[in-house]
Amino acid sequence: MTWGSDRDELKADLAATLRHFGRNGYQYGLAGHATVRDAGEVERYWVNPAGIPFSEVEEDDLVLVAPDGSVVEGRHEAHGFQSQIEVHRARPELRAGFHVHATHIFAWSSAGGELAPLTTDSSWLQGIQAVRTSFDQPAAEALGADARILIQRAHGAVAFGATIAEAAFWFASVERAAYTQLLLEAAGRAQPVDAALSQAWRLPPEAADRQFRPLIEAERRRTALAIA
Repeated sequence: MTWGSDRDELKADLAATLRHFGRNGYQYGLAGHATVRDAGEVERYWVNPAGIPFSEVEEDDLVLVAPDGSVVEGRHEAHGFQSQIEVHRARPELRAGFHVHATHIFAWSSAGGELAPLTTDSSWLQGIQAVRTSFDQPAAEALGADARILIQRAHGAVAFGATIAEAAFWFASVERAAYTQLLLEAAGRAQPVDAALSQAWRLPPEAADRQFRPLIEAERRRTALAIA
C-alpha cells in the first residue's frame, strides 16, 4: 500500500498486521503499541485500541488520534503511543511503527546493545539499529537521523518504516535475531558472519516492505474467508 491509497486500505493493512503479530505470539498480555500516519493531509495517526488482543483487532477497532494524543475517531481508548508519535514527527518519512512485547527481544534488551550479524538474516539489521539506555532520553533523539530500529534498555524494541509492511518486517527480524543471538550465546557458539557477506546481505527499506507484504495479504484473505 502506498500513502496515496485510501484510508480503508491502510486500516485493513494495520489490523491484519496486528492479527498476524497476535497469532504468532508476539503480544504479552495487552501490552504493545502500533502507530501509523493517516493517509489524509491533516496530521493524524491510527493506533491500536487498548484492551483488545492483537489477534482480534478489526479495522473498526482502530483509534485515530491527533499529535497531542487526543482521540479524533474511534470507540475505544488508546494509550502509551506518544513516544512513537514523537518519532514520526521528527522523522516524517517513517510513517509506521510497532512496539510489541515479544519474548526474545525483551530478554535481549535487558543486556542492552545492538544485535550482532551472527547470521545472514541478522545482517539485514546492520546500520539501522540504535539504543536507548534510559527513558529519560527522548525516543526520537535516541533513534537519530538514520536508524529504523530502537532497542530500549530492558524494554524490547520499536521498529519503524516508511510503510506498515516495512516496519512490521523490521520488528519480526529483530525478534528473530534476538532469538538467534540468545541461542548461540547460550551455546557458546556465537560468531559473526564474514564482514563481506554481512555487507552483501544489507536490506534496503523497499525490499523489507516486499518481504512482509505477502504476509499482510495472506492475513487479509484469511479474515475474508472466515467472514464469508
